[in-house]
Amino acid sequence: MVEITLEEFEDFYKKKLNDIFYREKKIASRIISDIRDSLIDIKVCMDHFFVAEENLDQKALKSLNFFSDRIKKEIDEVNIPEDEISHETLSELLTSIKKLFININDIAKKSVPKFQKEVQREIKELTYITRKLNKKQGILDKFIRSKYNEIKNAEDLHNKIPKFHTLRENIENSKKDLDNFENEKDDLEAKLGDFNSNLINLEKDVLYKQLKDHREELFKLKIVINNELGFKKALKKLKVEVERNNLHIQNLDEPYIREFIKDPIYVLSKEEKDLTKFRSLLVQLRHILEENKLNLKTDKKEKTIEQINKIFHNKKIYEDLRQLNEIREKIDKTKKEIEKIGLDEKLEAIKNEIAIYTQRLEHIENDILKRNKDYLRYLALLKKEREDFQKLIENIIGEEFKLSISLSF
Repeated sequence: MVEITLEEFEDFYKKKLNDIFYREKKIASRIISDIRDSLIDIKVCMDHFFVAEENLDQKALKSLNFFSDRIKKEIDEVNIPEDEISHETLSELLTSIKKLFININDIAKKSVPKFQKEVQREIKELTYITRKLNKKQGILDKFIRSKYNEIKNAEDLHNKIPKFHTLRENIENSKKDLDNFENEKDDLEAKLGDFNSNLINLEKDVLYKQLKDHREELFKLKIVINNELGFKKALKKLKVEVERNNLHIQNLDEPYIREFIKDPIYVLSKEEKDLTKFRSLLVQLRHILEENKLNLKTDKKEKTIEQINKIFHNKKIYEDLRQLNEIREKIDKTKKEIEKIGLDEKLEAIKNEIAIYTQRLEHIENDILKRNKDYLRYLALLKKEREDFQKLIENIIGEEFKLSISLSF
């Protein structure tokens, strides 16, 4: 198997084509040589025109000089292949010769009549040489159309090489971007790790721990008090019966009942220490229950009366409410200490940084995902294009071939 690098391919392939199509290239070279000779003959012929220089007036001589200079200039502009023979260079030569004939005719129409009589022999010589060139042009035209098509197809494969350079560049750029994104991601993750560590350390501060403990203690105590006040259903029933005018009770504080049903602990904590309104409410509720005016089930009614009596007898709720207020005072005190040293501000600042860096990390991860798709797509495209290209080259050179494409990573 022949293995050639992308950088070496151009020279390798040109040499192969020259070897494979040696006969055609040799014919083309001979045609080019014949054309070059004819062009030289035309330039030499132009010098022959000046034999009659003495017989020309100044105006005719000026036209002759113009005619000679323009023809020689047009000949110099003909694209004659010097080193490389290809369909492209042969086509350019053919086009140049066609253009040359057009320009010679245009120049001759304007200039030759002014000195035609004096240079009859030279005009015949020029006509003879240009006819020979025209025949050679026809030979070149026929050769390109009939003999060079297969070579053209082989040469056209060379035009695919820039695509491999572009794909390689795309792959290398994608990989470079990926590496940069990965490095940036690592930096962001490291900073996020630091912020999270700082956040955990702040949240472990003794004041936050005290605040947490106080709140847990408060929560548990509220559950205990709520359990002691397990007669809300009876109060709701009482409230409804009063609103429907089914019960008429003197000195009944309806707003107090509504607030109590909504948040009993909040209402009791606001009341004075003797809980006058609360005790009055319990007395009235117990009396109504004993007279069975709320139509509660017997077991529910008796359990509610029992709860009311228990509150009156052991008075535990008074102690619970006292403890509740003490815990709240501890919570307020701890909050003030936290505020004094700025713990909340530090915590909020770290949380904001975490949010910002988390968002940046999401963007980078999206960039990585997108660029990785591009990278894999370019790699797959390079693989497919190279495989197809190698098969085409193998068909031309008649042996197994591998195009080696190195990447800079």
